Amino acid sequence: MAPGETSIEAASEPPALEIFQNQWEVYRKFLVHDYLSNGKASRVLRRFLTDEVKRPFRVLDLACGDSSNVVAALEGLPVEHYCGVDLSAPALTFAQRNLAPLTCPVELVEADFTSVLGDGVRTGDIVWISLSLHHLDATDKLAFMNQVHANMKSDGAFLIYEPTLRQGEDRPAYLDRLEDVGRREWTELSSREFSEAINHVRTCDLPETKSDWEAMGRDAGFSKFSELYASHDDLFRLFLYRP
Repeated sequence: MAPGETSIEAASEPPALEIFQNQWEVYRKFLVHDYLSNGKASRVLRRFLTDEVKRPFRVLDLACGDSSNVVAALEGLPVEHYCGVDLSAPALTFAQRNLAPLTCPVELVEADFTSVLGDGVRTGDIVWISLSLHHLDATDKLAFMNQVHANMKSDGAFLIYEPTLRQGEDRPAYLDRLEDVGRREWTELSSREFSEAINHVRTCDLPETKSDWEAMGRDAGFSKFSELYASHDDLFRLFLYRP
């Protein structure tokens, strides 16, 4: 679950629309207080791009939201082109402003992230998706990852930051654990805001285990898989796939 970052599944739920497309004060609270460790994940992304990518690169940022976190990861790096994709028009309006520090051409597309790779037109050396891929079921996750792999250069990279089950943990146990963390740590949310957020995750979130994320990448054709980061609460992990 990520405030401001939407998929077709999230958009099908009225409460999700209210939080993710209209109630930007809630979205900002999640980002400002880093409740989902997006900021820490973005710093890990920047370290990867700085240390491991030795040439100018194009970025495809899927379910980009307002792009505020990714700007911190990209600013000052040799980005040739940035393309951000999100269903939320309000999010993209904020993204246009937030991306101003980038010196490269910027393209913003209002669309479901699962639809933009089918024609093979939009590709990126770096494909990034954060807290949105988990809205798909396992079959659709794999289909999407197949598309990413099919459109990626041999030296590209696909990075995801997503909810991840502990080995042997089921979805209800994960969601209970996330709600417990939220009750302790999401202290700037009102009772209504907290209830709406929890309703969203219990309705839309479909996390996988690390081994499942690895297996889906392998089945999609990626040859290398590694974990770059785990959030302090062990709810979210950042994985890297290489063709």
